[in-house]
Amino acid sequence: MSIPFQVLATTCYGSPVISQESIERVKSEASIVEVVSETVKLRRAGMYYSGLCPFHSERSPSFFVRESSNSYHCYGCSASGNVISFVMASRAMTFPEAVEFLAGRFGIELKRDNSRRGQGPSVDREKLFAVCATAQNFFRQSLMQVKKGAGEFAKVGEYLRKRGLTADAINTFGIGYAPNQRGALAETLKKAGFSEELIIQSGLARRASGGELYDFFRGRLIFPIFLDVKRIAGFGGRIVPGVNDPAFEQQAPKYLNSPETPIYQKNRTLYGLPQAMSAIREAGEAYIVEGYMDVVGLAMRGVNNVVACCGTAMTEQHLKRFSGLCSRVHLLFDGDTAGRGAAAKSFVSARNADVDVTACFLPDDVDPDDFASQHGAETPHALKGVQKSELIDTYIDWLLTRAGCSVTEKPGANLLGKLSEEVAKALSGVEREVVRSTLTARAARRLGIETPQLERLVAKGSSGSAQSAGKEPAKARSSESKQDSAEGIAASPQQARGAAELPRVDLDMLRSLMVLKGEVIPDLLRNPEMCEILQPETVSFAMDLGQALADHPDDEQGQRQAAKELLQTLGPDWTRLWKEAFKMVEAGVSMRDLYRESLLALRRQKLRGLLDECKEELVSGEGDSQRQLEISERIRILKNQIDGLARGVDLQSSNS
Repeated sequence: MSIPFQVLATTCYGSPVISQESIERVKSEASIVEVVSETVKLRRAGMYYSGLCPFHSERSPSFFVRESSNSYHCYGCSASGNVISFVMASRAMTFPEAVEFLAGRFGIELKRDNSRRGQGPSVDREKLFAVCATAQNFFRQSLMQVKKGAGEFAKVGEYLRKRGLTADAINTFGIGYAPNQRGALAETLKKAGFSEELIIQSGLARRASGGELYDFFRGRLIFPIFLDVKRIAGFGGRIVPGVNDPAFEQQAPKYLNSPETPIYQKNRTLYGLPQAMSAIREAGEAYIVEGYMDVVGLAMRGVNNVVACCGTAMTEQHLKRFSGLCSRVHLLFDGDTAGRGAAAKSFVSARNADVDVTACFLPDDVDPDDFASQHGAETPHALKGVQKSELIDTYIDWLLTRAGCSVTEKPGANLLGKLSEEVAKALSGVEREVVRSTLTARAARRLGIETPQLERLVAKGSSGSAQSAGKEPAKARSSESKQDSAEGIAASPQQARGAAELPRVDLDMLRSLMVLKGEVIPDLLRNPEMCEILQPETVSFAMDLGQALADHPDDEQGQRQAAKELLQTLGPDWTRLWKEAFKMVEAGVSMRDLYRESLLALRRQKLRGLLDECKEELVSGEGDSQRQLEISERIRILKNQIDGLARGVDLQSSNS
């Protein structure tokens, strides 16, 4: 069986993991007060700093930061964690991205741990970011030559005026220009001290048959793709009419994107997200468009909560970037057949997202940039008037159209049966029961059939997919267990950290990760609270295992070997734990239930720690009587939350 896994929060392809020593340094040396103060106005309140919570709307402060422990907690929405988890939640970053961001922010040198990686090539991510930063300076300097208005730069200036690009927009998005010269950038990068191998690895140049380097982007307007406010991972280039040979322009793609690199993965990177983050959080919603100029054009007319996919279809990983930022995402696409098809195909990616996704279609032959140009300053108001469609409706309409049936006519019995089965197959992959039942009822109405009919088809599909995915029942996994579990892993005498020394809740979490792998690892590593509560060894193992699997996509044997090598590196305790996990599966234990129970146990552990802190402050007698009342109220809230978790009810999720 091929182990499904999409890298989200592990280290990037080919890159050694960040050492635990470096992670601990970031936790202790990166000032949480300084980081939070960049987005929240804090005031001293006894042992804490307080302010309005950045994660939910409130009028009176319930968000508290404790400098001594470098932690935060909101008594309104229960958001809590350390400086790393705050950056993850507030800037939509993964765990390693947040660590790298803070290390750069506070001048902390990150050490990479090569011992827990396979034999693949090592990648210096910092050097790749440096290459991209140098290239960005080159592109920006090239654009400055437009002022001279000579040669190709006159054409560039003419194009900028035609598109109505303002100086503010050019500066906000860092837009530049790649001159129509074969190796100008490559030579600049080599003079800056970068090796040819590193330049090629960055995707900014390629090697010709004669051995010399030539630039990947030439004669194009350049749109840098920022991971955060400082770091650039890749670039997009739009051909400038009249700069290249007419025959070449006719054949060349209008837009060209950087190839994937160790620091740039298109399936999880969104263009314009750092610039749009504040606006998205304030609006509580975001728009996703298809082109870089769509983002820039809308932003120039006052719609700042907009991002774009980077030359690829929208994925579940893209939507996960909005977790904690907003509750609604709108796909703003052209209303033509291609645009509607792109939105419809997004249903599968959106069905298990943490946000509600709708589709907005503009009139045929009008893209978002055109729409913004037509409406000018009234664009925000006009955009609110664009009808929004539920994605499940869009998906069904697309299936009808694809089958040659009008969306307004009733399909025949055979076609209706076929469409119902296809819709049920898509719905069977919806994980949350309430979401699945709601979408099923809506889909049944749209298809014109009874809800129980579609529910039976969905249940049939869910049963089949569960067995094929190796989830339940346990017997369905038995044959796979023999290959993917204990029998495929041999213990090694090499000793690493002992798994037996970890707390019970960490051991349960590790067992569930070992079996479920890519089904849960990305979500776990995107959960800032869990990454903070779990022992460092547990988080490191999740990162290592995720990376080991990601290094061998669609290669069952390679993944198994990578997992084996990882366990051998860590030592016999970890191999024994792996064997125990698969024996539990064979005994009928649901690893999904174990995973959920571990999450609840970790939440209880976190809340008990916060409760102890509040009691400590209450006993200390610091603050006036009003302050004492506030602490008492927090103690009451925490006790209620702990009681709720003991009953298996996550009050944080209920209140958010």
